[in-house]
Amino acid sequence: MHVSVVGSGRLGTTTAACLVDIGHDATIVGADPDTAAAIEAGESPVEEPGLAPLVSLYGGDRLRATTDYDAVPDGDLTVLAVPAAADAGHADTDTLAAAADAVGNELAGSEAYHLVAVRSPVLPGTTAETVIPALEAASDRTDGTDLGVAVTPTFQRPGAAVDDFMDPERLVVGSDGDERVLDLLAELYEPLVAGWDVPVVELGRREAELLPFADSVASTAQDALVADIATVCDELDVDARAVVDALRSAGHVGDAAGRGPREAHLPTAAADLAAQVREAGADPAMLDALAGDE
Repeated sequence: MHVSVVGSGRLGTTTAACLVDIGHDATIVGADPDTAAAIEAGESPVEEPGLAPLVSLYGGDRLRATTDYDAVPDGDLTVLAVPAAADAGHADTDTLAAAADAVGNELAGSEAYHLVAVRSPVLPGTTAETVIPALEAASDRTDGTDLGVAVTPTFQRPGAAVDDFMDPERLVVGSDGDERVLDLLAELYEPLVAGWDVPVVELGRREAELLPFADSVASTAQDALVADIATVCDELDVDARAVVDALRSAGHVGDAAGRGPREAHLPTAAADLAAQVREAGADPAMLDALAGDE
């Protein structure tokens, strides 16, 4: 497959380079001139363990970069991997909306069905309220007919983004049930699923948007619990590793405990979710505690 990736930062460059490494071709579109030139020369524009060798190997060949968006209509799908920072439950989606508009403008001159996958970390509703309207207005297409939109969230940790992409705990696909969307994403991820027997979780788009935030909150709470238990064990001269392993075997603590925070959402994930819960009229006491607002 040929994939266009919008976003030349750590998320976008890692996504594009890893997709090439599992067998696809990728073009990073909309990059600034210096970043595009660096990738074309085989130089990674960001520091991330394991990324520089991939860019060096594929840059200028199967991994391309350009300031333009004209590669979009010729690709099988487009991945949006631009920053979408959230502040107290309100995401700054201007960059994401601009990227969707640019992609839509390029699709306006093409009649072929096209899939756009949102990989940027966004709060629930962003795809429906920001991405899809921008795409439809610019392309004169309709989601579900000649345009497909999916949410494919990332669960990558800083400093382990390449490893987490290549060896994921699971792959999450958020869609409206359009079989064309699911077929294209199945083809995209087939090398990972077939090679590593990775489980695939199919959700709705809003659920897929929320999951990385919930995942970050859950992993934070779990790590905090394990740390507290270890402190108690030390004080009581108890083997902490044996106790935690026993908890894992009973399913009370997940295997991910101690791996560290996920990609985009800590330390703000709990605060972001708490703000949305509060707006809905409920009391997010536990989320406030995790966010340090107790």
